[in-house]
Amino acid sequence: MQLQRNAFATLMLSSLATLAVAGDGVYDARFGNHAPGLSVIDVVANPAISIDSASAMLTMPDGGLLVGGTSAHASGLPTALSLVRLDANGQRDMAFGDGGKTLVTVAPGVLVPRLAALIGAADGSVHLLATGVVDNVSRLWLCHVDANGTVEGDCVDLPAPVGFSFRLGRLAATVDDLGRIVTLAPINIAGRGLSVARWQVDGSRDTSFGSGGAVSITRFDELAGRASYNTVGDVKIDTQGRIVVAATSELPTPTLDGVGTFAAARLLTSGQLDTTFGDGGARLVPTTGTLNAAALALDAADGLVIGGSHVVITPSSPPVLESRFALARIDADGNIDSGFDGTGLRRIAFRSGMPPDDACTALAIQPDGRIVAAGHSRAPGSNGGFDLAATRLWPDGRLDTGFGNAGNGRFIGPIDLADGSGNFDTIAAIRWHDQRLIAVGSARSGYDQDEFVAIRLRADGLLDAGFE
Repeated sequence: MQLQRNAFATLMLSSLATLAVAGDGVYDARFGNHAPGLSVIDVVANPAISIDSASAMLTMPDGGLLVGGTSAHASGLPTALSLVRLDANGQRDMAFGDGGKTLVTVAPGVLVPRLAALIGAADGSVHLLATGVVDNVSRLWLCHVDANGTVEGDCVDLPAPVGFSFRLGRLAATVDDLGRIVTLAPINIAGRGLSVARWQVDGSRDTSFGSGGAVSITRFDELAGRASYNTVGDVKIDTQGRIVVAATSELPTPTLDGVGTFAAARLLTSGQLDTTFGDGGARLVPTTGTLNAAALALDAADGLVIGGSHVVITPSSPPVLESRFALARIDADGNIDSGFDGTGLRRIAFRSGMPPDDACTALAIQPDGRIVAAGHSRAPGSNGGFDLAATRLWPDGRLDTGFGNAGNGRFIGPIDLADGSGNFDTIAAIRWHDQRLIAVGSARSGYDQDEFVAIRLRADGLLDAGFE
């Protein structure tokens, strides 16, 4: 394993030396731990084989980075929430927790815990919001870790909205200007509904919001008597404190098979639907094929960008499933922005010569309005798997061709830690910070072994060789 990593580091150093000549920008020689621009974090070091999956991050005022996710032990130990702190140079901050990491056991008997969000506090501590299953029922949990990486108290079980129960599935969360936590979670309601709830930082319900602290969303469509099947995309707070929701909404047919599409809704701070937005408070994006929402970003004017994947089945024999990055733009009034690539919807494939299998899982909007979408792209070759992928667009949907290492507005980053076992590299979160792009995700390094990864991209979309 070490030989593989050393060989990869040598290759990356050689490649990036070439980029340093050809690309713009100055490399910061103080950042990263594996290769220029790249940190690899084995949360639970061998021989305790584990699958470490990063799903969230926080940038720190001192330039450091908190990377959060889960660590599933192949040895049969319970899956834990995991938190790693990197310093401004991309190295583990050994003063944090146990050797730079903290593992959080949610509660006895909790199965398949999954971290959904990291919520930072002014004192440097962090809340971890997670899902978990107890007695076949999905639950939400809020855990607290202090600034030194010490778990404080027991994780708090957040109750489902009155009269409903949570469904197992993706969860999204954000925090408003008053420090209250806003969650978007799937609930068991007509079809598959969603709940927007607001909580105080101690995990108690904010009963001033909605009905007893929560609002239920059963549909984004206007078809009387027909429930839609909704799954979580993302949730954000706009400049006026309103809550903006992105989801996948699948309109069922008589056979219960439907076509999913991007859906958005906006709520007032009280929890009431903002009827000035879209069509009575919501907006669906017309599509052929299927749109699956995964990320949401808001621009300076409170316009929305929804990111995810556009999936179609080509009429060949046998049929081929194709998936592309998909981004839709909706203005602050809830209207589809036709100035964005002419239709409001932009689809992007990363490689030519093969059916695309790409998915956007994270979004960021830079201060200049340019949109960065990140996720993964199918890797060519017999081993298959996925490579890190990112692209940048101008506000009108045009590709920013000055971005990335492919010469076409795209960044493709194979990590290749598991030689011969295929790549399973993906970006889960991305953020513009200190004039650079920071992204976190996961990469496969061997059988039953995945690692956290963190990368820093220069403003021109090339790996920042200072991140080493």
